[in-house]
Amino acid sequence: MLAILPIPAKQLRDGQDKNSVMDRFLTWVSNFSTGHPYVILGGCAVVIALSLLAALNIRFSHDPLGWFPRANDIRVATEKLDHEMRGTLSLEVVINTGKENGLYEPDILTRFEKAAAYAEDLAYENVFVGKAWSLTTILKEINQALNENRSEFYAIPQNRDLVAQEFLLFENSGSDDLEDFVDSQFSMARFNLKGPFKDIVMYSKLLNAVQHYFEEHFPDTTITLTGMMVLMSQTVNNAIKSMAKSYLTALVIITILMILLIGRIRIGLLSMVPNLAPILLMLGVIGATPITMDLFTMMVASIAIGLAVDDTIHFMHNFRRYFEQSGNPKLAVYQTLHTTGRAMLVTSIVLSLGFFIFVFATMNNLVNFGMLTAFTILMALAADYFVAPALMVVINRPRKLPRNK
Repeated sequence: MLAILPIPAKQLRDGQDKNSVMDRFLTWVSNFSTGHPYVILGGCAVVIALSLLAALNIRFSHDPLGWFPRANDIRVATEKLDHEMRGTLSLEVVINTGKENGLYEPDILTRFEKAAAYAEDLAYENVFVGKAWSLTTILKEINQALNENRSEFYAIPQNRDLVAQEFLLFENSGSDDLEDFVDSQFSMARFNLKGPFKDIVMYSKLLNAVQHYFEEHFPDTTITLTGMMVLMSQTVNNAIKSMAKSYLTALVIITILMILLIGRIRIGLLSMVPNLAPILLMLGVIGATPITMDLFTMMVASIAIGLAVDDTIHFMHNFRRYFEQSGNPKLAVYQTLHTTGRAMLVTSIVLSLGFFIFVFATMNNLVNFGMLTAFTILMALAADYFVAPALMVVINRPRKLPRNK
């Protein structure tokens, strides 16, 4: 398009300054970064150290309900249901006896009752089991109904044949309630628990306690935990672990590619400093503020790595070219900033403004995501404008180039 429709050169009016505001700004950045390299690198080291210290306070959390404002209808309704019904999130324990009619045994049914009493006493901070019920709830109601509804018969019959007969009578009555709790062979049963909709990361202790109890008290069966509580908890935990592995893999690959691009191992390794500094600074901000590390804030690092590396590659590639031409690192930084530095400035401002739009979102997770991403983009630009030039000036001494014959 530029070849077909060339852009005419802009004519300057008499007395008009040829140096624009951007030119003067880039000249100042070049002079400052190359004139005070050790001050900049020392300040960068202090900022990184403080960021690492603050990052130790990062709290992992994933609370979808807490992302909504307190007056939001969804949050109000869910919290109301949690309060009145003692939980809206389900946890299912599937018990497989491995044999047909294994659930007729009074011993295993009695253990179900004890498990329900144990579960309803479980509480870890704001997470608790509000209600627990199973096949025994129906069985006790059947036994009571068959004995003139007397309260003392609201219990589990301790005779296997009687249990089988009562279940058979209930099935023949036309009710299909048993299908919600057992399979057709009476070998597998569901044990239902309800808990409040809270921070998903907090469910791990509760799930571990339930898993341990059932494995200990039902050794003759196969135990499987499922339900929304388990699915959400495992999804978040697995996502956090896989993201951490992905970041390490990405950093190793990017470091190798930077070394290959620049052609020198030392400079390639040092070029990762402006790539990692904004990410470490972002982690420090999360640790020093009430912001928590959830799946949304974890995505900030992946976006920042891509954008920071992109700008660093542009800077290092052009710096190397200009340095080979002049042999003067300060001049190479000046030329680099006045060429590729322009694009870096414009794209960073545009991208950060695009993410800053999220501060007007209703949900807190989107607000945090937008603010952190925009902040990291700007810090990546600052690292490429100040830290990268300072590194290049320190490790590349001026040299005289051979004269062309």
